[in-house]
Amino acid sequence: MSDSPSSVVKNVLPKLAPVIRAASGLASNDINFYRSLDHNIADSVSDSSTKILGMINSLVSSVESSEINEVDDKSIKESWSALGNFLDTFLEKSDLAFDEIKKGTKKESTQNSMTYLDDSNSLSTSERAPRRMEKPQSKFTIPIDNSESHPFQPLLKSKPHALAPLKEVLQLTEGTEQDPSHYPQPYEKEIMQQDYNEAILSPSEPIKFRDWDSTEAIWVDTVEVLNNMLESLKEATEIAVDLEHHDYRTYYGIVCLMQISTRDQDWLIDTLALRHELHTLNVVFTDPLITKVFHGAFMDIIWLQRDLGLYVVSLFDTYHASKQLGFPKHSLAYLLERFAHFKTSKKYQLADWRIRPLTKPMREYARSDTHFLLYIFDELKNTLIESQKLDKVLFESRNVAVRRFEYTKFKPLINQPNTYSPGERDEPWKRLVYQYNLPMSRSKIVEQLYNWRDQIARQEDESPRYIMPNQLLVSLAQLSPTDPASVLASGNALTEHVRKNCKVIAEIISKCLKDAEREDFELYNDVTADLKPTGEDLSHGDVEKIEAIFDEMDTTVSHSQLFSSSSRLLDGPMLKSNSSENTNQLHERKNLINEKLANVNVLLKIDASDEKVDEPDDEMAANVSNVENTINANAGMFEDTEDIVVLKKKQNNQTGNLADKKRIKQTGAAFDYKAAPNVMAKPTYKKDDKKRKSDHFDPYSKESEGPRPAKKQSRMHQGKTSSFANKKKK
Repeated sequence: MSDSPSSVVKNVLPKLAPVIRAASGLASNDINFYRSLDHNIADSVSDSSTKILGMINSLVSSVESSEINEVDDKSIKESWSALGNFLDTFLEKSDLAFDEIKKGTKKESTQNSMTYLDDSNSLSTSERAPRRMEKPQSKFTIPIDNSESHPFQPLLKSKPHALAPLKEVLQLTEGTEQDPSHYPQPYEKEIMQQDYNEAILSPSEPIKFRDWDSTEAIWVDTVEVLNNMLESLKEATEIAVDLEHHDYRTYYGIVCLMQISTRDQDWLIDTLALRHELHTLNVVFTDPLITKVFHGAFMDIIWLQRDLGLYVVSLFDTYHASKQLGFPKHSLAYLLERFAHFKTSKKYQLADWRIRPLTKPMREYARSDTHFLLYIFDELKNTLIESQKLDKVLFESRNVAVRRFEYTKFKPLINQPNTYSPGERDEPWKRLVYQYNLPMSRSKIVEQLYNWRDQIARQEDESPRYIMPNQLLVSLAQLSPTDPASVLASGNALTEHVRKNCKVIAEIISKCLKDAEREDFELYNDVTADLKPTGEDLSHGDVEKIEAIFDEMDTTVSHSQLFSSSSRLLDGPMLKSNSSENTNQLHERKNLINEKLANVNVLLKIDASDEKVDEPDDEMAANVSNVENTINANAGMFEDTEDIVVLKKKQNNQTGNLADKKRIKQTGAAFDYKAAPNVMAKPTYKKDDKKRKSDHFDPYSKESEGPRPAKKQSRMHQGKTSSFANKKKK
């Protein structure tokens, strides 16, 4: 038999098919039965089982990531589910490998292998970060100013590669209503007008990065090492830059670490130790012939000029390049996996980069941010040139580099894309009121606590959320404790500053509540003052005369309630007439009115016995006598002689009168307590079986036959448009 793959397939498959068919027809439960019939079959089955188990174990052991141990006759049943999943995965990967071979897309193993960042937690005692550490701000030779007493002034001491002199750009601009006084961006003209290096405009062969395991980053924490690094950077045409920032134990934030990489070397710069010496890097950072590659430089540009006085000319932002190319993700981790086949870790993104010395995993994580970035830049640049999108990326990169930092107090009234301030200028505390849906009655407390927290944070150079988290501030505003004990009982996650200043916080809240109550009274007085009636002022003598008149009327008239504010007599013409009457005349008028009322009552009395009835004449009397004789003759037809015969009884639809008649005719006790047990047995209403049987089902009823099945809906005739399958169902 030939050894070619095609001949093997042609010879093996025809022989393998009957074997598989026979094995499928043999049930596993019947094997033991056949083994008991013939010892030759038993020996053959045992040998086959041993060979199959050996093949399975050798296949499992060949896979490094397999979690299945070696199996035997006893453990095969327990491990069969895991073995099935393993074989399915193995066959799927085999199919994918065959597809890659057929399509010719397989690359070298060195290119396809993924490199992982070593982020092991096995650290020595000396490498672990201390729980409490001294704040690095205390070692700065120039203290941090958080007062915002003046606009932010650039930290430049010199201006290399300048188109406009330093004195010109350090002039304070006059403020307006929309834009307060500020210092302009000193490198705005250079960033927007100077051209990039011509090498960036043409495609080039990507330069492979150096092997990750064979290189180490140089730690820069002295001026001597800084100068050596600076000489190496001047010879490069592209450099990759990244920053590590910390903003929890400082008010504005501080840059803790800077990573710079060239094609041959990586550096880690201690920006805490060299904070006031790094301005010398402007010689490289502002050189338009050296392309500075960042990823997501939106905040890096702000941090560089705020803390270090550094500005960037000829920026290339790989974040905007990934957006223009329409990548599914725009993070640096995605670009590292896609182009460099490097898997980084996310656990150090929020690490405390102030600690010294840095742990080895932290140093490796920081180095990975720039080690591969220049190779990614080469790949992105070539793709952008092919798709004619390089100009858009360079334009967006210029807009990022031209941004300037400004204090919150001098923030423009209208937001500007090129100006960044860390907070809101007017009423920043309102954001908490709206975010946590607090009532406006608590807004004053939120404002005062917010201002107190901000003041303490500025004095001690701490972040406001470290002094008092937003959740705790909102909780204090809602509970409104007015004594220190209540402040301490307002939550479990109390900060050290809240515990120390619990008395001050209680006084602030108490004062806010008192001020709110006083403002409510003032507002009420202002509103009610407008509602007071206005009229002519009366003298004291006029008031006494009016009181004497009403006192005399009250003593002389027996029915004094007639003169109340709602009496009609006060509005009648009697009191409004100009003529005056004495008390005797009033009594005479009263007697006359009483006599008239007595006459009216006499006339209203009607006596039924005095009613006059017209007598009928002789002819009418004769007719009436004949009718009476006829009625007497038929008197036997009716039980009650007083019943009136009518053709049709008039139905009275007034339910109220009907109920009254029934109530009058009722005799005896209102309730029959002897028949009380049978009340619940009888239905309170007459059931309509025809309508309710199909709608309701009572499982406890003796007469019910159970619920009926749903009726089959009749199909409408569909005509020629119906399919054969629908006709067949009918």
